[in-house]
Amino acid sequence: MDTGSKTDGVLPAMGRRTFLAMAAAAGAAAFLAANAPAVAAAVAGADRKIIWLRGAGCGGCTASFLNGGNPDVLAALQGIGAELAYHDGLMAQQGVFVDGEAKSIQRYNSNTLLDNVVTAGGYLLVVEGAIPNGPNGSGRYFTLGGEPLKDVFGRAAANADAIVAVGTCAAFGGISAAARSATDARGVGYTGSSRFKGILGELGMKKDVVNVPGCPAHPDWLLLTLADLVTGAPVATDDYRRPVAFFGPEPIHTACPRRGFYDVGRRDGGFAEGHCLYDRGCKGPVAYADCPTRRWNGGGNMCTQAGGPCIACAEPGFPDAFSPFYQAIEGRGIIGGIGVDTGAKIVLGAAVLGAGLHAVKRLAIGESDPDDKPEREKGKRRL
Repeated sequence: MDTGSKTDGVLPAMGRRTFLAMAAAAGAAAFLAANAPAVAAAVAGADRKIIWLRGAGCGGCTASFLNGGNPDVLAALQGIGAELAYHDGLMAQQGVFVDGEAKSIQRYNSNTLLDNVVTAGGYLLVVEGAIPNGPNGSGRYFTLGGEPLKDVFGRAAANADAIVAVGTCAAFGGISAAARSATDARGVGYTGSSRFKGILGELGMKKDVVNVPGCPAHPDWLLLTLADLVTGAPVATDDYRRPVAFFGPEPIHTACPRRGFYDVGRRDGGFAEGHCLYDRGCKGPVAYADCPTRRWNGGGNMCTQAGGPCIACAEPGFPDAFSPFYQAIEGRGIIGGIGVDTGAKIVLGAAVLGAGLHAVKRLAIGESDPDDKPEREKGKRRL
């Protein structure tokens, strides 16, 4: 609901949706810091619990989220009316025993706390890391409190108002599912580009998921997505259920700080030469995220600025479809031996066809399984 409420002279008539749109454009940290009274008014009345489950992965998305600053992540969560009710790495509660004594109340027992929050319902479920399905569909390669995470997730997902898969492992399987991992690791809604092989599909569940990929995900991407969901706003997503506010139609290459060097043909043959990194394997032309405008480390830089090529870590085929990381994508044949770079120039030249780099990118990534036909939704989705 867009209240359009006044905010004591700060950004008058700025409602919740306006706040979210402006925050997405300006960057969460800077916007929240500069407009604290307006933020408070925009999200007033929101009160939602968050369950954060962690599966197979490195924990990098938690670290990235905690590195969000100005305001810090706890202040930001309070600002959007959210309570992190469960996160096994951040909470004080541990297992069944405390100092050798069995404890069954949620103040001491994380399993009891999780069960109570799930039973009460009305929460947002955040999942970080892939969910192993093996061995043999049992999910016992990864357990939580002695129970397969696959089963814990199933119970939590059933009662969740919304599900957010944070990081590429949770969104698409990512590194945890690379090279057809022996653990049979799955993303929440997708594995690779296939929605049929996500853990929800394995469990026979139909739940909407917002994917906030990245290895790791930018703290702004997650915070602003949570702000939307906490306040009940719809989230416009692309074909892979990524918020279009952050993973829009333009590839990273378009606004890359080194783009000018690409245009004049100055490409680095080695590292630390300071020019375009395309020949060093940069996947910017086929990767979609707002890294060049939002940037990382407090808005200070991004991968290509720091001297590393983009490896398309927010894409559904990562890492398999973009390996080797330091080999130019022109070497990947897509149609009759034509590479991505050449194909892009051909398509861009044929403007009458109304196609572009996005179409070439889909051909380059391909599907995670040739026998699988993932959902292709036209236009933008709203969850």
